[in-house]
Amino acid sequence: MTDVPTAPSSGPHGQYPPPVPPHVPEQRPCYAPPTGRWGLGDVGWFVLILVGTIIASAVLIIPFIIIAPYAFTATGIDASTPLGSWILTLAQTFFFAGMVAWPLVVGWWKADGWRKAFGFVVSWRAVWIGAVGGIATLIAMTVLTGITAVVFDQEVNSAGAEAAESMTGSTLAFVLFLLLIAFGAPFVEEIAFRGLVWGAVVKRGWSPWLATVIAGVPFALMHIEPIRVAPLLAAGLVLGTVRQFGGLGAAMLAHAVVNGIGAIAIAAS
Repeated sequence: MTDVPTAPSSGPHGQYPPPVPPHVPEQRPCYAPPTGRWGLGDVGWFVLILVGTIIASAVLIIPFIIIAPYAFTATGIDASTPLGSWILTLAQTFFFAGMVAWPLVVGWWKADGWRKAFGFVVSWRAVWIGAVGGIATLIAMTVLTGITAVVFDQEVNSAGAEAAESMTGSTLAFVLFLLLIAFGAPFVEEIAFRGLVWGAVVKRGWSPWLATVIAGVPFALMHIEPIRVAPLLAAGLVLGTVRQFGGLGAAMLAHAVVNGIGAIAIAAS
């Protein structure tokens, strides 16, 4: 006589046999872990939107080239003119908006706000780790920038600093550009890379140290400054470590320390 399989039944102790729960990767321990229903697929959408933003920027600048060719040179925007200064500032703003768009949508749509989604907390731990991490990032970048200058026998400067120093056409545009460097970049770049990318890897169940590398490499390459890859990669690795032990807010603070000092140096030069 063969057994006839029966349908699951319910009783006082629940369904029998118990349903098999869906596999959810166990997150590795980290401070202020990421939360929500998002993951690596959202990193793909982030990349697509960022690429679309770059393409849109190129398209939107064409009318300015036709209408005001004096604001451009053979190699790019002439920031010594008032219009050129404003085009540069607005282009940077548009790029940052495209970078931060999907992470903010993810926080609103798939989690309880971006702060909880990406592990942004305000605490004394976040403050001191962020401050120390900012100094460590600055030291690492300074040392590696010096080594890079010696190896390539040339001065090494960031594209943002060079752009800001060329903005002699409008004082207001210059000030706004420095504010974007000092405060906009730390918020936007950290929520994208140490928030979305880093968090997606950790939510997958992989090591926070691996997440630091995976988020740090595209962070360095995104700047499109081949000669500064080593300092930027070092910055990404330190900031990822800060994120692991101090949360996203600490990473933003560390980034702001570096960029804020750089912006002050540019303004004083």
